Amino acid sequence: MTKKHWLKSTTALCLAAGAVLLSACGSTPEPENNTGGDAPQSNAGTGNDVQPTEDGTQGTPEGSAEFSGKSIEIATYLSGDTLNAYKQVIADFESETGVTVVLDEYGNDYESTMKTRMASNDLPDIFETHGWSLIRYKEYLTDLSGEPWAADLNKAALGVIKDTDGKLYTLMTTGSCLGTAVNMNVCEDAGVDPWAIETWDDFNEACDTIKAAGYTPIANYFTSAGALANANGSWLSYEGEMFNDNEAMLNGTWDWENFRTILTYLKTWFDNGYLYEDCGTIAQPDAIERCAKNECAFVVGIGSSYQTAVVTQNPEVKMAMIPICASKEGGARFCGIGEGASFGIWKDTENMDVCKAFLNYVAENADGINVAAGEISTLPSETSKSYGMELMEEMESHFPDVFYDNLWDRKYMPSGMWGIFQNAAGMFCEDQSDSSIQDVIDYLKENYTDLYEAAKEE
Repeated sequence: MTKKHWLKSTTALCLAAGAVLLSACGSTPEPENNTGGDAPQSNAGTGNDVQPTEDGTQGTPEGSAEFSGKSIEIATYLSGDTLNAYKQVIADFESETGVTVVLDEYGNDYESTMKTRMASNDLPDIFETHGWSLIRYKEYLTDLSGEPWAADLNKAALGVIKDTDGKLYTLMTTGSCLGTAVNMNVCEDAGVDPWAIETWDDFNEACDTIKAAGYTPIANYFTSAGALANANGSWLSYEGEMFNDNEAMLNGTWDWENFRTILTYLKTWFDNGYLYEDCGTIAQPDAIERCAKNECAFVVGIGSSYQTAVVTQNPEVKMAMIPICASKEGGARFCGIGEGASFGIWKDTENMDVCKAFLNYVAENADGINVAAGEISTLPSETSKSYGMELMEEMESHFPDVFYDNLWDRKYMPSGMWGIFQNAAGMFCEDQSDSSIQDVIDYLKENYTDLYEAAKEE
């Protein structure tokens, strides 16, 4: 689907409902108008409308008078370069349609603000779902599975946002793909083929070889919970793995005993000397710097922004990504996916036609957002691929059966467990004895139970 088709597809849908929407593309952008000021002036409806040409150039969108003067509210949590790129898409849409977009930048207050607005059933026309389109926001959102861009979403996106009945509630343009980061320079020098690593046993064998060659095998840092929590599903959740505790996790009855197997395995990393001695105090910038110096091989459960940071420091380093290992032969090879810039439509909006047109426009003009985000794009790119996308496609060429699921803690744990996992990781890093393992399990179970019960009362 090319840019000149973004609104034409929406037109066909809205004509069925009696609305007339005609294509709008690429006229000179007006200055950004995201604060609810006067809508840009439109010369549509004068009889001088110009249609897009075959080479993609165009003048004033035909029929934009249908939208001119309308206003929609959009809520965002984006920041930095990604937010600026999103604002540019909004400004272009305003210029080409005469729509006014009121952009609410909630930042760190996004979660609490949206919960308040959900409670009063007074939501923005469009809001970002940021990983919760199915888990938290579904009942407030419009099914978008029939939109023209839905067929273009890749399997990384569909693995996270596609409901069991095939419905989609968000346009996901970017995401984070969390697998295992690989320093190919170190692996090649040590004689390790990372593309042959299937199970955690294979991973340990590779670590033994890398350590014997004089490198640190694993640069994971226990100052962050996320990396290792993202790997939990390879033991506990997926087809062919050691356990499938999903139902108990989700209904609040999980006893956490199978988590002991994970901690017992992680203990081998300490016992075998795979980790940096200061793994309990180093932070991500330290791991990035050491990898850029070709000192270490792997970080488990990390997003492609890590590899991007490494090659930025040292372009001579060849990085790659492999999936999270399986717990046993025949188990699943997966990557966790986090929704990045993802946009849903409130089911009770009074501007459904404008909102769908806006999402079609975003889908056709998402490249700038994807480049700014720097991780993976979930729609076909018309310009260039991000480095993260290149890593993911290379991984898929070696592991065609890799599948994608939502981040494990987000899908299977009650809200608030992220910080609890971080504390537990610190406890385990200090002491890997049997008694400490029991303390970690007890701590996780107690907080999981409390948070699950608190979530039921909301």
